[in-house]
Amino acid sequence: MTSSVLIIGAGAAGLAAGQALHHAGCDILILEARGRIGGRIHTDYDFADIPVELGAEFIHGERAVTHELVRQAGLNTLPVVRMGNLWWADGESRAIPRGNLPAPLKAQLEGLLADYHRLVRADLPQDMALAAYLHSRGWDAPSLDMADVLLAQTCCANVASLSCHDLIRDMQHDAGHEEARIAEGYGALLGWYSHDLPIRFITPVREIRWNDDGVTVPAGDATFNARKCIITVPVSILQKQHIRFDPPLSEGKRWAIDALRTEPATKLVYRFREAFWSSDLTFMAHTGLAARWWTPGYGRANAAVMCAYVTADRARTIDAMDEADALATGLQELSVLLDVPLETLRAEQVSARRVSWAAEAYTLGGYAHVPPGCAEARPLLAQPEGDVLFFAGEATAYDTNPQTVHGAIESGRRAAQECLARL
Repeated sequence: MTSSVLIIGAGAAGLAAGQALHHAGCDILILEARGRIGGRIHTDYDFADIPVELGAEFIHGERAVTHELVRQAGLNTLPVVRMGNLWWADGESRAIPRGNLPAPLKAQLEGLLADYHRLVRADLPQDMALAAYLHSRGWDAPSLDMADVLLAQTCCANVASLSCHDLIRDMQHDAGHEEARIAEGYGALLGWYSHDLPIRFITPVREIRWNDDGVTVPAGDATFNARKCIITVPVSILQKQHIRFDPPLSEGKRWAIDALRTEPATKLVYRFREAFWSSDLTFMAHTGLAARWWTPGYGRANAAVMCAYVTADRARTIDAMDEADALATGLQELSVLLDVPLETLRAEQVSARRVSWAAEAYTLGGYAHVPPGCAEARPLLAQPEGDVLFFAGEATAYDTNPQTVHGAIESGRRAAQECLARL
């Protein structure tokens, strides 16, 4: 089978690249290992009466390109304020709205966030970990524990492993601070986005043979040929060498692949008979194991769903448990945070499930992050190889926001333009 461009992966980046090339008149084909589109976007329409996001959940910023796609698709968004409406619990106690925290604890939280936002203007001649930067600002170990939950976990990392130079670059491409969910679910958006694209499912790629004339990709029961190839798989797949390149990728590309880090990312999702929490609850956190919680049904009537999202070491611990124990642990912590008896939660629970992205064969973890001293990994990963291989995906998003859906989309568009310029 021959086409102008092969695209490996039908996640947000692959679909964005496909759309850009398709509208430019290119003959394309997308090869997808799974039996569905989306990659780390996966909307469950059966768990509850609302769409429940098992992977990516939010639109991060009012200027994110995702909003324009939502409008074009005729879909709707539900605004949600998370950090501004944070409920925090200190130790083994119930969560308290941010504005009502005791004065010392409130000052600690507000000061940490203020110093984090000052990072974008910090003069750091040498890269350092976020933990080192915050320590230099006078924050002690308990404060760094708070920062780990509120600032690092969202990056699928711990506070000691995040590159400040990479974070600064991310902050310089600010898409805004207003967040939202897609009312109909990310699945509805990607279904619309992919409707006219040729996608071959259940076709995992294990080898890419390439030279100046193009690529040959044996996959499944067929062999695919193309002049160019855009690779959008998670960097964790490349690190494990689940795709072999012949000839091998350049030394700089291999350094970039190995430099990035991918940690586990796990959700614990619970459905109850009714919502027994405040209707304005959107985001709740503490330094426990199930550290970050939100309400997927916020803004909807009678949507009694609660979700814990954890990454890095916390996710690794939860993944090591069997599912029943992991869900029981989350429910125990939720009982304390909401100050609701555990027996009540158990009686009201309708269903629950754990979603571990580290256990997904074609994902192997959450979003990629950059450790200190490796801030050039993203731009190097994004560079084409030999005018034949092009790279997209959130890990390559150096000129937008990595670890976001809109960053993945923009990376796919960038790779498509690079590819078009060389066709």
